[in-house]
Amino acid sequence: MFSAFATAALMCFSDSTAFALSLRITSAYTQRKVSSGKFPIHSACMMPPQGHLTKVGLKGAEGMTKESEAWAGSLEALVESHLKSDGLAINSATNPLSTSASQDEIGGVIAQIQEKLGSLTPLMNKKPGRIAKSAYTLGDQVGMLPCSENSDILVFVQGEGQVLTAGRATMTFVVGGPAEGATVFVTMADAKTGEIVGLIKTYPGAGFLENAELEFGEELDCPLSIMNIGSARKNTKACGN
Repeated sequence: MFSAFATAALMCFSDSTAFALSLRITSAYTQRKVSSGKFPIHSACMMPPQGHLTKVGLKGAEGMTKESEAWAGSLEALVESHLKSDGLAINSATNPLSTSASQDEIGGVIAQIQEKLGSLTPLMNKKPGRIAKSAYTLGDQVGMLPCSENSDILVFVQGEGQVLTAGRATMTFVVGGPAEGATVFVTMADAKTGEIVGLIKTYPGAGFLENAELEFGEELDCPLSIMNIGSARKNTKACGN
């Protein structure tokens, strides 16, 4: 679901996406109960990350399965490290913890939740401002995850990236064409109710695979501060002030 949506939004970047890339735009949207401090966030459950990379050459595009899996893992590790640095306790959605849930049972719940997020993603991308009004929810099935009991939020890390071969990059430079870059989403949901409580969207530029911290990590701290996440709460230094 996410891959189909993100591919349509990213493949051969639109003018608006290319503009966002050039300015390193990062957007953050927060549910009011979070931004007001009524719902403090001190723990998170990391959902399995999703990543999809496409290589574009002179003869067309092809998927990068192995590289996509590695990139998704690196994005998850990066987000997790920043959340930990803000004082959040981190669990994994695949961990049965003290329950008797099997990996198959947990996997089934995760698949259902990710499918629901996939159906919401196009709506949230179109009208992200409605997150503040509690307009989107994954449903209370999130409570079936073992980590839900010990977590304030579920965190979904999703990325869609496009890399160019040397030949394609040269042609793009000379005559124009597809750009290299990525779109990364960090979505947060209430671990008990499933309500979407936060969304961070950022657009790492060319070289995003070589230095994720530089291209994406630095763009993460300010939104986390604005969203009152952990000890980053109201930390104006995170926003360069």
